[in-house]
Amino acid sequence: MLTCHGCMRHCLQTIIGDSAFLTAASRPAFTSSFNNVPLRRSYTGTSYERSRAGQEASRNRPGNDRPFKSSREGKEEGGRLRDDTSSKSQQPWRMKNNNVEVSPRTIERRKWLDSRGIRPPSKKEGQLARTESDIRHHLTYLSDPLKLADFVRQELRRDKFDFAQELVRTASKNTKCVVSWNHLVEWQLMKGKMNAAISTYNEMKKRAQVPDAYTYTILFRGCAEHKDSGHALPKVMDIYNSMLAEKSPVKPNTIHMNCVLKMCSRAGNIDALFAVASQFAQHGLTAANNLSFTIMLNALRLDSVSASRGSLTPMEKRARHRDSIARSRDVWADVIDRWRKGDIWIDEELVSTMGRLLLIGQEDDKDDIFSLIEQTMNIPRQIPKLGTPERARVEPASQGDVHEPIRTFNKSKVEEEASESVLNSQDPGAAVDPRASFEVVKAPVTKEDGIAMYAKPGQNSLSLVLQAALDLKLKAPATAYWNIFTKTYLVQPDGENFHAYMRILRMARASTEMIEILSQMSTQDMEVKTFRLAMATCARDKRNPNSFSNANKVLDTMTRAIPQPDVQALEQYLEVAIESPAKEKIQNAQGEQILRALNRLNPSFINLKAAMQFTSSGLGSKTASERMQLIDGIISLASGMVRAFDLLMNKALVPREKYGDLTKERSKMSAFITRYQHVKAGSGNKTGHARSNDNVSTDKFRPSPGSGPRSSQASSWMAAGV
Repeated sequence: MLTCHGCMRHCLQTIIGDSAFLTAASRPAFTSSFNNVPLRRSYTGTSYERSRAGQEASRNRPGNDRPFKSSREGKEEGGRLRDDTSSKSQQPWRMKNNNVEVSPRTIERRKWLDSRGIRPPSKKEGQLARTESDIRHHLTYLSDPLKLADFVRQELRRDKFDFAQELVRTASKNTKCVVSWNHLVEWQLMKGKMNAAISTYNEMKKRAQVPDAYTYTILFRGCAEHKDSGHALPKVMDIYNSMLAEKSPVKPNTIHMNCVLKMCSRAGNIDALFAVASQFAQHGLTAANNLSFTIMLNALRLDSVSASRGSLTPMEKRARHRDSIARSRDVWADVIDRWRKGDIWIDEELVSTMGRLLLIGQEDDKDDIFSLIEQTMNIPRQIPKLGTPERARVEPASQGDVHEPIRTFNKSKVEEEASESVLNSQDPGAAVDPRASFEVVKAPVTKEDGIAMYAKPGQNSLSLVLQAALDLKLKAPATAYWNIFTKTYLVQPDGENFHAYMRILRMARASTEMIEILSQMSTQDMEVKTFRLAMATCARDKRNPNSFSNANKVLDTMTRAIPQPDVQALEQYLEVAIESPAKEKIQNAQGEQILRALNRLNPSFINLKAAMQFTSSGLGSKTASERMQLIDGIISLASGMVRAFDLLMNKALVPREKYGDLTKERSKMSAFITRYQHVKAGSGNKTGHARSNDNVSTDKFRPSPGSGPRSSQASSWMAAGV
């Protein structure tokens, strides 16, 4: 009967009256407390609940001391639940912060399952167990450090760093696996994780894995390639100073010091660079080599160039250049001293680095580049030294101005530092006066065959010499050096070498030699600037009767080498045809030359118009500004062709029978210009643009008396948009 709520209500109403009616708020609490009374015996529970341990746990729960309550006790308890929150104190596992908590019964059940080892593990614990199982499995056959290092490298290539790290940590307990730790550090540095790599390096030492020399090489080299060089330099210097400690098992060698020098160079800290360079020895594992001096000279050049890009005044920039060149001359004095003793060997990279630094100097510094080539490569100077009487006879403009060359460095500073080497040489007499730099010295010879150890000329040194000749405007010495490098030493020029020499030929207006150089170039080395330089050379050589024929050869080569002709080169070709004299001394020879140029430009102009109309062929891969620049260039070329037609008819450079055909061609060009100018400027100024274009094309040349009707007819065609 008590299981029915209606019967219970009537019974209580009869016994204690209407005051015992349960409200909606207290009914759930009462029924909850009533229904949670445990039974004395259960035939449907689990085996744990029917066991003695489960029954004792059930008796010990709060509120289970009395299995059943009377109606009056239930009433009093219901009143207490309605008045306060004592039910929560009796059953705290039911509700806490509006969240259902785990009941004590569930906790006891979990403890019972854990005690018997039958509780299923969680997902994370399962993954950890599988990882540990894999590590134990791999370590069974990776006891060899070499096999372990190979396996770690393979896992790192698959980007499984966590597994490889745990494997190396486990193997470090019983095996010396320094190479595997090196792979971990190198992988982190390759990913740009410099701080994590340094942490791995510190953990390696804590696990009794002593770093070797290659470990420090990896660290220094990786930190030197880091994007934040200013942040990486203090950490690199701390590690480097720890290697200099007395108890350090690994002492720095030349490779480590070169990496630190590169780090200082990238950070722009010249003082730290020379502080490290002062620790080089004359001989041994810490002696400077050619790469060490190359890094120092490059650092000086970058420091000077970066200063020139700042907000310094021109005088401050020149002073910065002079200071860098003065320090570089001191460094070079030590290089020559070591080279003469046979301690180091000089390569092309070191020579070119010193030459590039001299290029930022003044005229006498650039002239010293030829002496530098003679000193290190045994190639004689092809022009006398600047400031000598022989040089004055070669250059008539400098006659009567024979004087000692003005050096670009502080004389007092040079005299003060000339007695000692930059790298603190132990031999005081070995220092070379920087004012005597680049003088011809006796090169060291090999012991086997007695061959002098000069630097081998190459593309880099050829580019250096050509740039110096261009800055000094020396055409004849540049040609001599070009022949020596390419014919005597059989240096194969690259694209930049060809373009550097073509700039010298453009300066000298040597269009015929330009054609010879262009014939020696391969198609892979030809670019748009190649034909611009060639056409500009022909345009500057306009007094040469052969300049137009040379321009024709350049045009033929351009049509074969590049898919789309260059607009600027075509404009220069038309300029050559108009301004250069005709080779043949016959009547209307100049007009025939211009007419031939217009006929040869017609196929290229058709290709350019196709590129404007079909974007996939010419404009698809270009940006908006490049497309607009190309369209403007094509319109400019068409305007030049219109002016050429006007010149032919206004100056009567062609027979009068050809005027009709020329007028038709001119009208097509004018219509093309008008149409695209309308598209560019908008539909509001169509008529104004048409008139302005007609005026531009005809105002340059005086119209002939019989050309009025043709002019008006052309204007009508232009207005019609033909």
